[in-house]
Amino acid sequence: MSEGQTYWRMAMLSHVGRVRVRNEDYLLCDEGRGFAVLADGMGGHVGGAVAAHLAVTAWIERIGECETGCADEVDVRAAVDAANQAVFGAACQDPRLRRMGTTLAAAYFRADGTLLVSHVGDSRIYRLRDDVLDCLTRDHSVLREQCDAGMIQSESSGPLALRGLLTRAVGVAADVVPDVAHFVPLPEDIYLLCSDGLTEMLPDADIADVLCALGRSPRLAVEHLIDLANDRGGMDNVSAIVVSSSPAGRLAAELG
Repeated sequence: MSEGQTYWRMAMLSHVGRVRVRNEDYLLCDEGRGFAVLADGMGGHVGGAVAAHLAVTAWIERIGECETGCADEVDVRAAVDAANQAVFGAACQDPRLRRMGTTLAAAYFRADGTLLVSHVGDSRIYRLRDDVLDCLTRDHSVLREQCDAGMIQSESSGPLALRGLLTRAVGVAADVVPDVAHFVPLPEDIYLLCSDGLTEMLPDADIADVLCALGRSPRLAVEHLIDLANDRGGMDNVSAIVVSSSPAGRLAAELG
């Protein structure tokens, strides 16, 4: 690793929450290959967990066909398509899985220093920069559309019956169109991928406080975020991946 190059440290954690009896989230991250991906499944007794696992696995397999750090937007879109085909195909073959689908949120840190973000559904990707938290994704949900249209003041003020009602998801149709965006990370950035089990329990201000305080230690940050969500009720499965950076010159000291 050359001087000035950024090393991305990652930690992930998932919890069933305080109400659900099974965890239908699935997530993986790989510091060496520079990716983090999270899925929040839906579809009943069996389908949700199956959909999330299939989607993440297929996404990683497609990205794995690229040279490490060199996947581009075409590859990322192809990876989402592979995830969609895996879930949709399994649902078509097994009647028990017919209504399954999943969200998908993925961050891919390229070797050239850029970041590719892709998502479908209402799992989110945040960036903390200079102590300011920004959401890099826009929920594909009825509440988000109503908020954008001025029908409700904010997503948090929307009717409970509409929470979790998605306008776009992986695996529910033969094709899906992900949102894909490019960003230029800075050395002090902190990133968070999370399921709505976290964002339904914690407002952005509380998420920002945790990342400001603990984001340089991703493991501590994910543990604290999930503990907080469960303390606030843990109404859903809750999953998070925290990604923080260290310039190469400081890496040895920080790991020591």
